[in-house]
Formats: sequence, structure tokens, C-alpha cells
Amino acid sequence: MKAFSFTFVCVLVFTCGVFAQEAVDTQALFERVFGGEVRLDSAQHAAVLQDTPGKRHYSDQDEDGVPEEVWFIDLDSRHLESMRPVLVRVLDEDGDLRMGEEPDLDSDLYIADWKADGSVDAVTDYTDHDGDNDVDEMGIYFIGWKKEYLTCWWGEDTGDDNLLWYDVGYTYRQDDCQYRSHFGGIETFCAYIIGLEDTEWHPGWENPFVFYDHDADGVTEEVVRIEGQGDVIQNLRYSFDADNDATPDSPRDFDVSLSAHAPENTLLPAELGDKRTLRGIPAGAFMAFKEVQHYSMTFPWATYQLTWDENDLNIDGEDFEGLSFKDPQERWEGIITQKNNFFKQIGGPSCGPVNKRYEVDLQANTPIHIYYSATDQRIHLFGANHAWLLVDYDYDREPDLRYDYHDTDDDGYIDTWKLDLDMNGVHDEEWKAGPETNRDVPYTYTALNEIMKPLLEIVPSELFLLNTRLRQALTAAGMPDKHPLETLLESGYDLPQLPVDLRLRLLNSNETWRFCLDLLKDALTASLREKHSSPDFWTVFDAARAKGDLIEMRKALEKEFGIDDAPPALSMIRDVLVSRYDRPRVAWAQDWAPPNIAWESEQAVYRCYWGLFDFFGKKHDQLICPLLKPGEDYHQEQAWGMDALNVDDTCGLGGVTLYVNGEAYPVYSPEGKGAIIWSKRVLEEKKDSVSVEITAENVGPETAPYTVRFQCTALADRKDSPIQVTLEGGAPDAVLELGIGIRKLSQERFASDNEAGIMGSWGIQDPAIGWIGLGIVYPKSLIVRSEELPGEHQVILKTESGKPLTYHIQGTWLKGHRFSRCPTLDNWMRELKTTSRLAALN
Repeated sequence: MKAFSFTFVCVLVFTCGVFAQEAVDTQALFERVFGGEVRLDSAQHAAVLQDTPGKRHYSDQDEDGVPEEVWFIDLDSRHLESMRPVLVRVLDEDGDLRMGEEPDLDSDLYIADWKADGSVDAVTDYTDHDGDNDVDEMGIYFIGWKKEYLTCWWGEDTGDDNLLWYDVGYTYRQDDCQYRSHFGGIETFCAYIIGLEDTEWHPGWENPFVFYDHDADGVTEEVVRIEGQGDVIQNLRYSFDADNDATPDSPRDFDVSLSAHAPENTLLPAELGDKRTLRGIPAGAFMAFKEVQHYSMTFPWATYQLTWDENDLNIDGEDFEGLSFKDPQERWEGIITQKNNFFKQIGGPSCGPVNKRYEVDLQANTPIHIYYSATDQRIHLFGANHAWLLVDYDYDREPDLRYDYHDTDDDGYIDTWKLDLDMNGVHDEEWKAGPETNRDVPYTYTALNEIMKPLLEIVPSELFLLNTRLRQALTAAGMPDKHPLETLLESGYDLPQLPVDLRLRLLNSNETWRFCLDLLKDALTASLREKHSSPDFWTVFDAARAKGDLIEMRKALEKEFGIDDAPPALSMIRDVLVSRYDRPRVAWAQDWAPPNIAWESEQAVYRCYWGLFDFFGKKHDQLICPLLKPGEDYHQEQAWGMDALNVDDTCGLGGVTLYVNGEAYPVYSPEGKGAIIWSKRVLEEKKDSVSVEITAENVGPETAPYTVRFQCTALADRKDSPIQVTLEGGAPDAVLELGIGIRKLSQERFASDNEAGIMGSWGIQDPAIGWIGLGIVYPKSLIVRSEELPGEHQVILKTESGKPLTYHIQGTWLKGHRFSRCPTLDNWMRELKTTSRLAALN
């Protein structure tokens, strides 16, 4: 296979973007792959351009009533101004497009013409291989790094979670798309190029990038990147979330990577290759998903560099604005090691030179070999020729101290630690490993997690107690002044260059606490050694240190200095420090447009007027009730989001109907009309919850009317809202039922699961809003039946007068999802099941 040079890839795609350059014949390159599908009919093009922006133009060429394609000017806010107007032709490749409906994201082809100038600039292709109406793979095609080639980023949803790549203008731009592309769960992707005369796609650069999810939580714990050109393998980056502390809400938190360069002329073994076909054209092989782990661990790589993220900030460590990190978001690629005098960098941007431990083996030519040292309770690279850690604990971009690690007997294991406390090139503290303190471990997720997860749950507290005793000993020895790191920790990282979000990430991280308290332990030990010369004490203390026995070190201090008071717990200190950054996490508002009342968490906002329930979609976690103003049209997209549901004269999301002896009485009043008398008020507002009450009087039979009270609550960190309904009055012997509804959407899929106590829909009303999900969680023990009414789906529950009944409502706006490509009703129902477990109604 021909080896193509992909050196230009990262320069053009990941720094400058992917706008088409002046090319030999851009149109010819697109037609090489897509044929006539990318020839834009000039008459249709003109008709779309001259009509109302956003209006859909359907084409039914065989006149069977089913359109094959739809054209429009895409007004979505995600597109860059420099691309507008973005004219799009969408080809329906699975036959499910209907007049008046939106194309989907499973087997449709999106062809984009930036500036609507008649030429194709990018194509995004969604493919559903198994016919289950969700995306299985996608390709993003553009003229990228070499003008004579068409480029494709190809991604496979290997784990079938329906989440893949985000786009801007139907192409991928790193700065705009990387944090909203999934790059997680179980996935595979590769880069390809093809020229006009090529008979196949040539893989390169990411060859492949693979993601593994070991505990089926939808979050990647292991990511491997093999870089190559054609069939030549060049290097490896192999990263783990060793303590598995990433979550679905914060899905990237890698701790360690092993980067390696291959010996020259290393070729991909043919039996390990995976060959695909892109738009009918065969592609050269990349390493198969199932082969990557074993190959990476057993191949004799030429050189290695281990990188450990000691301070738990795996972010861009190269780019700053003053002293502040330019991009403080966790990296998705694993940990990108930084180049140094010994090792060439692989990818970028790197994690930077400080607060990351580096260990280099320059002449390995062996498979990966790591070990655990009990002395410092860390994982190390066997055979490291150079190992060091530069520390910048106050984030001023100036190193504060340096660790060097040495293997003095050349047996492959570190045995000596040296610490330079003031960066003057002189070591201020040195200690040795004890006997039998090293244990070889495989470089696997299971092995690393079994070590790091329990260690990080225990060690920070042990270090805190040890440092408390060291501080007491220093005070007794005549050194009461605090170390700058002590002061910094006590301030809760009160540094102007650290935004509150970063401070909280540090304060809430076991890894960061272990790192900083370890630094402090070593600094305070060096200070005490200067002031307290007691050979017997230091013999005992250093022997415990050599074994990594923090408890014995503390006991030695307590005995030597006669300390027996009860120190505070680290958990209490952490709680106090975190509480300094407390903020309201719920809010409410009313009458910005009477008779509205709204309640919200940072994740979701709901409102009600005349019994019609609605929700607003948010782009980011924030409180928007304080921003609501009279006269604003929230059906138009705002900086924070928009009103995501057109309720019209329906129940909306969770409005109810009271059934009295089988007769239906809607408890909502479109336009405020009807006999029901409405009132509202706030009931209770706390830091983490807020409840409002909406009261409907004169509901039901005229001779025995009911009062219906809704208590609607927003809970911090929750996307759902519990609604408690209480009936008062009425006839004492009446049979009562409560129908809870969600309005039907013009284009939707609907499902219910009585065993889980949920019903939900996924669909669209208006292209300006886009796709939304509506859901109800209810107590399954009370279900009587379900009803399909002309305008709503309804679940009907048993109820009684005077006995509160609680259900939950939840809405979601796809444009506000971090990963908006391409969840389906299945994803939504899984989310509602999670809510059902949290709500504990069943």
C-alpha cells in the first residue's frame, strides 16, 4: 500500500480549520466519490436561494408522493457567519422522508454549499447499516489538507449508543466541534484521503483512534490512538482513566498515557487489518478495533514515554491568556505527552511541562512494562532512563519545585527520589525505596483501576493527617510559618488566574488532593529535618517512608513530639472549602409575561400558565429565570437557549385531565378561557430546591367542583421536575382518575414502558426549534390505562381526593445537548429510566 504523508493534517484541520483551499478541481473531487449527487441543479438552487430562508423545498422526482430529497437554507446557529448562507441539499437514502417532515440523522446525505455560490464545500453522510433507524457510522467529507485530495473523517458507533461527531457547516473544525463530538463510549474513527486517479481511499494519521467503555456506563475508560501512513505504523498513544472518576456529565478524565514510537518500517500485519468501503469505494486497512489493545501491549515499541496527570487537569497546557489557561476543558484524546529533549511529541496540544510526571525509556524495543512502587504509591515505567516531575502548584507558569527519579542499580526500577524545593538545581531532600516495594502490573484498565481507585479513596486522608502532625512538629521545633502551599490550599485555590470552575475541580478531586498533600508532606519533612536532629527518630521515620507507610510515619511523629490530640478530618476541610463557592442552583420567576410562573435548576427550566406546562431548552448549565424580561420573544433562539415547545391549546408537557366517574375535565385553560380560576405563588426557596404552587379552582362538575393544587419543584443538578397534585372538594363517593399528558408533535416517535413507569416522545414541531424529547415518569402502581387522544398521549392514574399524587416531567432540547449527533428515542427512553430510578416512585 502506498504510504501517503499526513504531516499536513494536524496543521490544517486542528489549528486552521477545514475550509476548502483553491484546488485543482474541487467539484471533480466530490464527484469522484458522490457522482451526480453533488451536482447542484441550478434552477432548484436559485429557487431555494430566492425563497424564504429556512423554507423546505421537497423534490419528488418519481411523483409517488414520497420525496427523495429536500433543499433549504440552514439557519442553525451552529454554523459560522463566514459560511452563511449555508444551502443544503439532503438526499434521503433510506426512504423515510415525507412531505412536510425533516430529514433525519441515520441514513441521509447532507450536501452543503457555503455562501450559496453553487459549489459544494462539505458533505456529511449518516449511515444505518442494520435498519434500526439510528446511526451506525458517519463520514465528514471536505477538501482539507492537500488540495488534490478529498478528505474523510470516518467514524463508527461501535458500541451503538447513537452518538458520534458534531459538525459546523457540515464539516469538522477542531475548536468548534471537539467538545461536542462524542469521542467516547465505544467508538472507532479513522482519517482517509482520495485523489482523482486513486482506486481506493488511503488511511492515515489516526489509523485508528479507538475508545473502550469497560463498565457500560457510556463513558470511555480507555483510549488508544495508533498513527500511521498507509500500512506503516509510526507511533502509539495509550491512555486510561485509571480511577474511573469520569461520569456521563463529565465524561473525560484521563490520568495516564503511554506514548511510544515504533521502529522504522513497522508495517501493519495484514491479518490485523480492517478494510471498509466508503461510498462504494474500497479503503485501505486500518488496525481492527478488536486487535488494537493486544497489539499495542505486546508489540516491542522502540521508545516509550509515560505521562501521569498528577494534578488531575488533563487540559491544554501550552496555550494561555496571560496566566490563565486558554482552554480549560478536559482533553478527549487521552493524555497528549509533551515533547522534550528525549522524546518527540505525538499530536497536540500537549498537557504541558508542569504537574505531569514524565518517565522515558529511550531504548526499550520491548512490550509495555510498568510496575507499582509502594514507596511513592505510584505507577512507573520499567527501564526509564529519565524521570522527573516539575511542579507549579500556584499556577503562575513558573515551576516551584522539581522531583527527579533514579534507578541507581540499573535493575529497571526507580530506587531513589530527589527533591529540589526552590529550583536552584540543588536537591534538598532525598530518600530511597525499601526492599520488596515494587510489583510488576499489566498495563490494562482492570489492573490500574484495582490499584488506583482504592488508593485514591484512602491516601488523601492519610496524607492530611500526616501533614497535620508535621505542621504540629514544626511549630514545636520553632517553625510556625506556613508553607505557601498550605496557605494556597487553605484559600481554596484563591488565584485570579483560576476561574471558579477550575478551583472546584481541584477541590473536588481526590487526585489533586493526593498530589498537593504529597508535595506538602515532602516539603514539610525537609523543613523538619533541618530543625530537628534526632537520629533515632529519623531512622524510624525514613524506614516507614521507604515502604510508603504513611500511618507509621504519622505514629513516629506523634511519639517523638508527644502529640495526641484529635486532628480534623480532610472531608470536613474539603466541605468547608467547597462551600466558599456555593451559589444558587435553582431559581423561579413569574409574570414576565402574565400569568407565567417558572421554576428551574441549572439544567432545566419549566413554566406553567393556565395549567399548560412548557419547558425552555438551555445551551449551557445556568439559571435563566433572572434573565426573563417582558416583551422578549423566547420562541426565537437566545444566547442561553429558547422556548422549546409550542404548547398551543394542548396540555403541553405534563398538563393533566381530571376524570370524575369517567367524565374528562381538562385542568388547563387555553388563552385563559373557561370556568377555572387560576392562582400561583412561590412556596419555598432554598439553595438546592425551589417549589411553586399553581392552584386551579372550579374544576370538574358544576355541582361538586374540585380544587386542584400543583406543587412544582426544581431540584439542583436535576433535569426533571417533580409535580405533586392534590385534589380537594368534589363528591365524596366519586371515582377519580388523573390523566397526565404530553402533546403530540407533528413528526415524532413515541414509546411507553409501564414497568419502568415512563412514557416519552422524540420528535420535531418546528425546524427553528429542532428535535426535542418529552417525557413523563409516573408511579406504575397507580396506572389504570393509557389513552391516545387527538392532541396528546395520556397515561391515566388512580387518585383520591386529599391524597397527593406525584409524577415527574422532563423535557430535552437536542440543540442544547453537548452530544447532539445523533441520539434517538431509544436514548431518550434510557434517560427517562434513569430519572425513574432517581424519582423512586416505583
